[in-house]
Amino acid sequence: MNLKKIIKNDEKFAEIFANSPAEIIDKWEVKDYDKAEVICYQGEISDYFYYVIEGYLNIYLMAENGSKYVQSIYKSGNYFGELEIFNQQPYVCTVETLTPARIIRLQRKYFMEWIKKDHEYLLYLTKTLCDSFYKLSHKAGEDMLYSLRYRVCNYLGYKVEERGSNSQIIELQIDRKQLSDQLAVTKRSINRVLKGLSEKGIIELKNTSIIIKDIKALNKEEEISRYK
Repeated sequence: MNLKKIIKNDEKFAEIFANSPAEIIDKWEVKDYDKAEVICYQGEISDYFYYVIEGYLNIYLMAENGSKYVQSIYKSGNYFGELEIFNQQPYVCTVETLTPARIIRLQRKYFMEWIKKDHEYLLYLTKTLCDSFYKLSHKAGEDMLYSLRYRVCNYLGYKVEERGSNSQIIELQIDRKQLSDQLAVTKRSINRVLKGLSEKGIIELKNTSIIIKDIKALNKEEEISRYK
């Protein structure tokens, strides 16, 4: 498998690399990873720019006390390494596979050559970076200004919307540990909020998932919690 075959079989990547010079296309390396493998370590200096082809990746910060803060979950079409590659700075986050995954990577010298020649991609990179910064700024504001109950309801609502299901009852494959990592709070605090939502009949808790039983009530709880 090489990038040419990936482009041929996937319209998303065909569009991304539409104007990329042929000599750059040939420089991309394809890498396969098993579940729970680390691709990049926080603090490590690397010389690559990456794209996710298949699978899901966990992007997280690890504090000195061992607590984990999940910034995002990446999937096919997402890129990473862009923040560090220009000045060859240490990785801000660790990147670890949540599932078996396939990624492609490009060495810095070829990446710099690519963006000099492909102005369409440079514009795409700038726009998507701005979008990412906007979302991160919004998330940081919510983390500081709003209650944990609001943030939990907001996140569960976001995951429901991401699923795009019309079903009245939706099971999200996320456990309490993942939720505490995502929101950078203790598992005990998460349990307290989830218990309250469960007692109201809004959700049902399982060992490795959360069932949303009443989406309208969840949205209402989010709105109420926003001003508390």
